[in-house]
Amino acid sequence: MSREVLAPPLQKMSHNRRYRVNVVHDDFGGSKWNGQNKRGQAGFQGYQEPDLYGEDDEDEEDAAASNIEEEPSGGFKLALHVPRWVKPPAILRNLVYIPTIFCSSFYGGLIGKKGNTKRRIEEETRSEIFVPRQNEKSNDVLIRAKQRGQVCAALRQIRHVTGSLRQSMRPTHFLAVALNSGEVQERFVQLKKEILAANLPGIDEALFISEHSIHLTLGVYVLLDDDERQRAVAELQACRPFLSELNTPFELKVSGLEIMNDDPSATRILYACIESPELQKFADRCLGHFQSTGLCATDNNRRESIKLHMTVMNNRYRRELSKGSKDSFDAREILKSFGDFDLGTAKCQAVHLCIAKSSDEGNFYKITGSLEF
Repeated sequence: MSREVLAPPLQKMSHNRRYRVNVVHDDFGGSKWNGQNKRGQAGFQGYQEPDLYGEDDEDEEDAAASNIEEEPSGGFKLALHVPRWVKPPAILRNLVYIPTIFCSSFYGGLIGKKGNTKRRIEEETRSEIFVPRQNEKSNDVLIRAKQRGQVCAALRQIRHVTGSLRQSMRPTHFLAVALNSGEVQERFVQLKKEILAANLPGIDEALFISEHSIHLTLGVYVLLDDDERQRAVAELQACRPFLSELNTPFELKVSGLEIMNDDPSATRILYACIESPELQKFADRCLGHFQSTGLCATDNNRRESIKLHMTVMNNRYRRELSKGSKDSFDAREILKSFGDFDLGTAKCQAVHLCIAKSSDEGNFYKITGSLEF
């Protein structure tokens, strides 16, 4: 048994009191505590919780803090860009208009019910926050305070609120490798025809992705206005150095069918497996890079690696066309008869930032920006 348990470090207090000092995980400042609990040790400092409202730390300062201005009359101000929601147009798919409402405004969450959130931030940071009204064209939230540190504290709280709101929003864009050409597209069409020809119960054409839209997804994002879209394209270009140690163009092998859940009798997504070690390295590096930007959707923030796959059938496609359709489909016979289906190989020479749900008959998704190599 570990001596840490039998003889834990003790902290002596007044009146002959002694308290056990629990081991602290490294993620919570353990290096300051573990093995350093003797009172007489020089330079001892206890764990300190990060202060969301404290003075700004130059090492962790938000990039927007560099735009803080000192006012001639005294005090400081910051015009912080906060996206304003614009309703995207509906997309025509299979002659049916699919609404593409992805998000709501940050302003409501920032103000809070009866202005409570805004008022709380102002009181805790001793600042004034001015949120644009609905009829104003400006997208800048103005922060004013007597001290620069108070502006930074308000900035951190606003970032925390908007970050939480972003995680509850549906993705608006995704990073993709287009597979809608060549051998992969031809064999996808062949697979689709063979599955439909089998006349399997509950399987119809509405479940299949269009052969013009087949792709590999490398990430999903919430981009709410032109500024964020331009920033995302710039961040994509910033991923170019990741290619220097990899062999391009990437070779992809698409073969075998799998499902996302454990029960093939109640399947929602059926996909083709993709093998590409070089692309896997690039995808994972891009994932880590975009996670630091604050633009990722919830799904991406929780991932440590990208699962390379090409969606073949998705029950969501059928539900969008018919609200009364079932929540899943039976893929047991498909996996039994076509589980080893080979969809061929492809080369990846570019990744595209695409608009979610923007594909229509005969066309790939609308592209906001690309990284070609």
